[in-house]
Amino acid sequence: MQTNQEHDMHSKQDVKSIWSSVLTMLKEEISDVSFQTWFEPVEPLSMSSNTLTLGVQSGIYKNMIMTKYYSLIESALVAVAGETYQIEVVCLDEVSNPKPESAPVAAPGKVFNPKFTFSNFVVGNNNSLARAASLAVSENIGNSIHNPLFLYGGSGLGKTHLLHAIANNAQLFHSNLKVVYITTENLMNDYVNALLALTSDKKSVQKFKDKYRNVDLFLVDDIQFVGGRDGFQEEFFHTFNELYDNGRQIVLTSDRLPGEIPKLEERLRTRFNMGLLADVQPPDFEMRIAILKSKIQSEYFDVDDEILRYIAENIRSNVRDLEGAVKKMLLYSSIQRTNRITLELAEQALKDIFQVTKKKLTVASIIDVVEKYFSWPKGSLVSQRRPKSVSYPRQIAMYLCREVADMSLPDIGRDFGGRNHTTVIHAVNKINEDIRTKPETEKTVAILTENVIKN
Repeated sequence: MQTNQEHDMHSKQDVKSIWSSVLTMLKEEISDVSFQTWFEPVEPLSMSSNTLTLGVQSGIYKNMIMTKYYSLIESALVAVAGETYQIEVVCLDEVSNPKPESAPVAAPGKVFNPKFTFSNFVVGNNNSLARAASLAVSENIGNSIHNPLFLYGGSGLGKTHLLHAIANNAQLFHSNLKVVYITTENLMNDYVNALLALTSDKKSVQKFKDKYRNVDLFLVDDIQFVGGRDGFQEEFFHTFNELYDNGRQIVLTSDRLPGEIPKLEERLRTRFNMGLLADVQPPDFEMRIAILKSKIQSEYFDVDDEILRYIAENIRSNVRDLEGAVKKMLLYSSIQRTNRITLELAEQALKDIFQVTKKKLTVASIIDVVEKYFSWPKGSLVSQRRPKSVSYPRQIAMYLCREVADMSLPDIGRDFGGRNHTTVIHAVNKINEDIRTKPETEKTVAILTENVIKN
């Protein structure tokens, strides 16, 4: 009879031998394709008194084994080892790259994603400055000329990836670094909670200040939401000054330039502008191909260039949509038990996504809707004419391009007759103000927004 000590630990060779016997039994129970796809890549890692730990290449394999094949493996283990074992499945990259024991300071509910690094951030003309500046900041905390670093661009283009990459890379160059990454919404909630707690804790606000003013690297996501929050802007102004005056590094992200943020106090706007402003634009065709290759290869799947081109031609918006397409294809491949993505599989997996992206708004389509609404001849809004009767519809059209279609400032200016991006900023700010103060503008914009979306 085995002793507890003998039972609690098996040698690596024992684990491999037991797993080999399990595989022999499984091969008789499932198809060759399923066996080759889901079990041949599995690596037996360890075996204790009640648990067999298996290593797989990605979450797709883990999900398939734990949901579809768990009971089958469990039964085979009983037959081979004579006892019941729990089965634990882990991804090999998590085993080989564990999180550091002494993680940097993080805000409640937020941790640094170890998968967001500079090495897996796909670089192109649309984001090279932002990536280079972010890398420089991570290597020269407090000494960087890019302070603050202000990263701006539309949703899903990689700004949050760069924030996490800065935090992860900074740990390699600086020991005992105090880092906070937090979204503006969570930061505001933390501040409100500190104010509410004053009745029971007179030091609650001071604790808030100590928490965010005694850090070396302050990473704030989506700072555009600070606009109009007067009390919080006051607190953020003093926090910003305290950190900056003490040589601490500040990195902010926004979906627009500081000058575009509605109801942002001038003193904050000037501070956001005094460092480096780096934009992150939508990826071009070649970069979309590179992103798709990177995401698919990281999951150990094979895909033809024809399929990559098919996806890149249909999804042009942002990196997040590309990642969503990859995840959906991998899900379909897991259902069909194959690690080979065919064009037929891709078309089946992505047909719903492509139906949406084909309706993607363009500057031309928005201009067409606005010109028809105001009964202006085609081409009026892109002409160089500047009468007030044309300027107002043009400003609304620019507003819709920015706020409804989430287009970049340079793209809007270019398609409106080669106008400067500052003209677009002025138009967006003016219409935002008119919506707030003029009911007729609010109604007009609401009607046009509905028309643009339905068009």
